[in-house]
Amino acid sequence: MKNKILIAILILFVAVVLWFIFTTNYPIALVNLQPISAIDFNKNYASSLVYYKNALETYNNKDAKALEADEIKKEIKRALLENMIENILIDRQLKKEIKSSDLEKLIIKKIEEVINGQNIQEAVEKLYGFSFNDFKKRILIPQAKKEIFESRIFLSGENFEEKLKDIKSKAQIMIFLPGFEWGEKGVIIKE
Repeated sequence: MKNKILIAILILFVAVVLWFIFTTNYPIALVNLQPISAIDFNKNYASSLVYYKNALETYNNKDAKALEADEIKKEIKRALLENMIENILIDRQLKKEIKSSDLEKLIIKKIEEVINGQNIQEAVEKLYGFSFNDFKKRILIPQAKKEIFESRIFLSGENFEEKLKDIKSKAQIMIFLPGFEWGEKGVIIKE
C-alpha cells in the first residue's frame, strides 16, 4: 500500500514538473517569494521586440537589424526583468499604503487620462503585437501604479529613485534566468 501511494505521489510530482516546463509556467525569478513566470516574461519580451522593431521602422531607421544582435537582446531582457521586478515591488508597496478599492479607483483614473476617449486598440495591436487587454494588464496598469507611487513619494518630500533603491535593497530577489543575476544595482548580465 505504501509503495502505491509513493508511486502515485512521484507520478503526480513528475506530471506537475512537466506541466510547468512545457507550459513555460516555471518561475524565472522570485521577488519576495512572488514568481515571475517564463510565460509572462516571454510575452513581454516578444512585445518589446515588436515595439522596438516597429519604432525603428517607423522612423526609417536602418538599424532595425541591430535588434538581432545578442548584446541588444540581452540588454532588452535585462531591462525587462528589472522592470518586472520593480512593478512587483511597487505593487506591494502601494498595497501596504492604500486600500485596494482606493488604489483601483486611482488606477482607473490614470488609465482614463492616458486613453482620453481615444480608440487606441488597433494602434496597440500593431505597435506591441498583443490585444488591448494584454496591453492594459502588462503596460498601462503597472505604469499607472508607478506614477501613483511616484507622486506619493514626491508629495512626501522624498526622492523616488532613492526610495525605489531602498525598497530594492530590502527585497529578497532570486533570478533563475540563465545569464542574469541580482546585484546591488539591480539586474545585471553575467559575463
